[in-house]
Amino acid sequence: MTSSLQQGIDAAKSGMMEQALVHLKDAIVEEPENANVWVWLAAIIEDEEKQTIFLKKALEIDPANRPAQRGLAFIERKKYIPPKPGEKLSDYTKPIGVFKTPSQAAANVAASAQADRPAPQPQPVAVSPQPVAAPQPVATPAARRPWLDILLYGLTLTVFIIIGILIGTTLLNVEIPFLSRPTPVLVTQPPSEGVFALNGGQYAEMELFYTLPETEEGIPQLANKKPSVVINALFVTLDKLQLINEKGEAIPYSATPAENNMSVLEPAQELMPGRYCVVLKFNPEKTEALYWCLKVID
Repeated sequence: MTSSLQQGIDAAKSGMMEQALVHLKDAIVEEPENANVWVWLAAIIEDEEKQTIFLKKALEIDPANRPAQRGLAFIERKKYIPPKPGEKLSDYTKPIGVFKTPSQAAANVAASAQADRPAPQPQPVAVSPQPVAAPQPVATPAARRPWLDILLYGLTLTVFIIIGILIGTTLLNVEIPFLSRPTPVLVTQPPSEGVFALNGGQYAEMELFYTLPETEEGIPQLANKKPSVVINALFVTLDKLQLINEKGEAIPYSATPAENNMSVLEPAQELMPGRYCVVLKFNPEKTEALYWCLKVID
C-alpha cells in the first residue's frame, strides 16, 4: 500500500496541492519522525512562518538534512534580498522536486483526455474525373558555378577543423588561446551542493552554522596555510561574503568565478594557525548571518 507521504508527493508533483496537504497531514500521524514529511509540508504551503517552523522541525529530526538547510537559508535571505520573479521555496528544497503549477496539471489532463478520444474515421469523398493536363517541359537545372563549389567545400572543411579542435582540447585537456575559458577549471567537481575546503585535490565539506560555532565539531582542519574554499550554492552571493578570523577581523581574499556557477575563494596571503570562517551576512546590524568554518593547523 502506498504511504501517505508518497501519495502527498505524487499529488504535489501533479499540481494538486490541496490533496497533497491532506495526504501529508496523514503522513505526520504515520511518520512524525520522518524529516522528509516536514520538508515536503513546508514546500507546498505559502505561509512563511509555518514554513520556518516545519523546516526547523525537520532539522531537529535530522540536523544534516540538506533540503531543510537550503530552505531556511532561502527564507532568511528573502528578508534582505528580494527573490527573483517566480522564485519559491521548493526551488531550494531540492531534491524533493519542483512542482507543476495547477495550469500545467490541467493541461496534462486535457492532453490525456484528447489522446483517449477515438480518431475520426475518414469519410468517402466522391471524385469527379478531371481533364488530364498536357505534360510540361522539364526545366534543365542551371549549371553550378565552380567558385560556389569551392566556397561550400571551404566552409565544410572549416567546420570539421573546429569540431576536431574542440574534441582534441576536451580529450587532451589542452588550452587553445582563442578557445580558453575565462573561468578556472577545477580538476575535480565537489561531491554535492555546499561549501568545501579544497586541499590537495580533496574536498572537505564545511558544515553550515547559523551562529559562530562554539566547538570544533564539523570544522575541517587543514595544514595548508593558503586554503581554497569552493562555493557550490546558488543562494550564496559574493558581494555579501566575508572571511574572518577568530577575533572577527576581516581577512582580505580573492573570489574567482568558476564553471557551473561556482566560485573559488582564496586568502590574499598565508594564514596563521587558527579558525577562519566564511560569513554570509544578511543584516549586519542584527548580526544575522550564515557561517562555514575551517581551521588552519601547524
